[in-house]
Amino acid sequence: MNIVILTGDVTHKDYKKIIEVAEDLGHNLLGFVLLNDENDFGKVDDYDVYPASFLPVLKYDFALIDSDEQTAEKFIIPALINIVPREKIKTVYWLLQQVMTKKYESSKDEVIQDTLDYWKTHELSIFNQHTASYEDTFDEMRVDEACGLPYIMFKTVEGKEKRMYYPPGSGWKAPDGKTYIANVLREQVPTSPHLYTKAGHQVNDGDVLIDAGVCEGNFALRYVDICSKIYLFEMDKRWFAPLYYTFKDYWDKVEFIPKAVSDISGGGGISLDDVIAVPAGKNIFLKMDIEGAEVAALHGAKRILSSNKARASICSYHRRDDCWRIKSIFEKYGYKTSTSEGYMVFIYNDEIWESADFRKGIVYASNY
Repeated sequence: MNIVILTGDVTHKDYKKIIEVAEDLGHNLLGFVLLNDENDFGKVDDYDVYPASFLPVLKYDFALIDSDEQTAEKFIIPALINIVPREKIKTVYWLLQQVMTKKYESSKDEVIQDTLDYWKTHELSIFNQHTASYEDTFDEMRVDEACGLPYIMFKTVEGKEKRMYYPPGSGWKAPDGKTYIANVLREQVPTSPHLYTKAGHQVNDGDVLIDAGVCEGNFALRYVDICSKIYLFEMDKRWFAPLYYTFKDYWDKVEFIPKAVSDISGGGGISLDDVIAVPAGKNIFLKMDIEGAEVAALHGAKRILSSNKARASICSYHRRDDCWRIKSIFEKYGYKTSTSEGYMVFIYNDEIWESADFRKGIVYASNY
């Protein structure tokens, strides 16, 4: 089939592996189309780059948007619908879907087979059928005139509404002129492979909460009133001011550490053992989502893991084989481990084009 790749920027990623996958599948790549510029930018790996005005004259079977399905459906496809027939629009992950379908067609795993069946009528996404019944939610963003930051109203587990702040420019403008953030808690619906808490594995009254990889802070904010102490770790400077204002009424028990969690302290990183100042025997809940640094960070938490009663929810999808590595660390300390239901396809990392694999989203661990 003849295909074109639609992108906003041909320089933002290395397309070599995607091109290789397309060729291996027998597709004929006609070139790239820039969606946000009318200039011809030459070539990418010997493939022509066309301005968007060329779309009506290119003889393609499918136009592949270089985007995840959710972003494509909300922002890109509506702008293309009068230029490209809807039945010809897919995302680049349609190629990955074909590779993984062939790779796993003989799998004995029922959940994987359910996913392959789901793909017969749906495009591949990071969560696939596991959140298929979820209805999109949209939280209106307002601006705090005192600090100039946007925020949404967010409910804690006790039902209290708190302001959760974002960096300037966050959200998207809707036709009604208002700005919204979409799907803040989609990852945490009961069927999600990215679910941090579940029955028997949750944050309890009086727990010390360690949130490594805070981002906007929705996990810690949910439990801010019931925890005895909260440690927030975030290295992305965009979130420093928003987190300050989100937790400004709780600095008596919230400690913010603007560093990367690592196995040792130094060079911009810090180990949990060097910064978590709690006596032995405390009840701890450890949540960790730090973009593939989870294994190293756990190696820097020997004291925390061995001298306290702890429950942990650790992201295991960022790197291939992280699931068993994380489980083996906890099991060494006598923890019982399990994993979240379902599988994720981690499309936000270019490694996925090489590994083409399903991954468990969360490793749960507990020693009580």
